[in-house]
Amino acid sequence: DSSRFPLGRSCVSSVVESSPVIPFPSVEWFKQLAKLMNTNRARQEQLGYVDCVATFSVGDDSNGATPRHFQVTFEEFEAIGVKEVSSEEVASADFALVASTETWSEMIRSIAEGGGQPDLDHSLNRLSHMGTPMKLNAPDPLKADLYFRYNQSLQEFFDASASFTTVFPEAI
Repeated sequence: DSSRFPLGRSCVSSVVESSPVIPFPSVEWFKQLAKLMNTNRARQEQLGYVDCVATFSVGDDSNGATPRHFQVTFEEFEAIGVKEVSSEEVASADFALVASTETWSEMIRSIAEGGGQPDLDHSLNRLSHMGTPMKLNAPDPLKADLYFRYNQSLQEFFDASASFTTVFPEAI
């Protein structure tokens, strides 16, 4: 129910007032997640290593907006690179998760409202399970398997967004 998450407003979360305010989608937003992952190495070691290049595609053509693609390179227990890539460069990743801005925003808001954990309907696993509303694109089954193998670490990566304030575009 998208009415639970009105657009153009900050996430409702329990973060302290001095936390950074970062717009989504942006390279800065994904870099903040990478920074948080890298400073919480002990948690990453509990979950296990992550070795992949993932693209997170935000937006779709249904409303005329151009999708944006953010590529994150994970190596062992760290996120070692974050960049925005062109549509042509998406294929250089092991896999891509593709969803509308609204779907991504709902997940991030759910994470904030849950104090770092999304409700059951807004986890990466649930959103991508049947290929809708989030779609997994990979060049072959072995690359797709990387997404499922590292799913919990990827969820933890996104769950860190509860530690700062995310603002969303006024219109999707």
